[in-house]
Amino acid sequence: MKQNILIVGGSGQFGITLAKKISNKKNVIITTRNIQKAKKKIKYTKNIKLIKLNVLNKKQILNILLKYKPTIIFYFAGQSSPKISFLKKDETTKSNYVGCKNFLEIIYTKKVNTQFLNASSSEIFKPSRFKLNLNSKKQPISPYGIAKLKSYKITKFYRVSKKLKAYNAIIFNTESKYRDINFLIPKICLAAIKAKKYGLKTSFGDLNVVREWNWCDEQCDNMLKFIKKKPQDFILSNNKSYSAKQMLFFAFKYFNLDYKNYIESKKINFRKKDFKFRLSDNKKIFKKNKIKFNYKIHGNKLIKKLLGYYLKNNFLK
Repeated sequence: MKQNILIVGGSGQFGITLAKKISNKKNVIITTRNIQKAKKKIKYTKNIKLIKLNVLNKKQILNILLKYKPTIIFYFAGQSSPKISFLKKDETTKSNYVGCKNFLEIIYTKKVNTQFLNASSSEIFKPSRFKLNLNSKKQPISPYGIAKLKSYKITKFYRVSKKLKAYNAIIFNTESKYRDINFLIPKICLAAIKAKKYGLKTSFGDLNVVREWNWCDEQCDNMLKFIKKKPQDFILSNNKSYSAKQMLFFAFKYFNLDYKNYIESKKINFRKKDFKFRLSDNKKIFKKNKIKFNYKIHGNKLIKKLLGYYLKNNFLK
């Protein structure tokens, strides 16, 4: 009999990618606030079920847990843009923290036998030019980061104090074909396409920011490896850093163009508060858990994969 896996907030890039990876061997239940919107993103198979859930409604949560008895719960729900979080503080807090807390409370009080993985974020850390590990200072600078830190702490509390099988995956910047196009890397790819097709220029914010941009498939592969280990906190990132300028170079080079002729950096587009650098130090965690550190898609390879998808699906008609 196949296990039931519950993906909360499953219509984002992690939920969709993970569901596709495991649905051939597991029954996947995906929750969403908007069924019709989610249907447009998710291709159904006989092993994927889509259901409506408000993570603030404890009765709904309990009914789902009792009905499906999931062996693993992945919590991916929540408003995920640091920039937007300044405008939607309440929604960001409720979806990222309160919903996570509701699940943990019900799992504990109702003695639900399951594993729980909370998708945390590198936004929980204090900005630093040094590499970040689990012991690095946690001092977020956005409402999104604050909400993610709260959910990180409550998950750890239930693992340490209440002995729940609860994990925190601290996820650094991640891209995929399902990533919202309002984020930086999709914007870079679409700017290159616009320049090639129409000769159009695009304005950006700070192009000197340095990040480790990961590929979602690889992040999910490693997440599934860690969930087989003892409950713990861990960092998911590839240790390969690039500046926004470098990523622009890769995207425009794809079309034999010089990005400097099509891109403007304007202070009005800078994020209110931002990390200049965000680098990871997580190889020891992989080694300790006997998981091979095997990230292959980053930089130019990542840009090429996204451009191929956008061109094939004619994103700019």
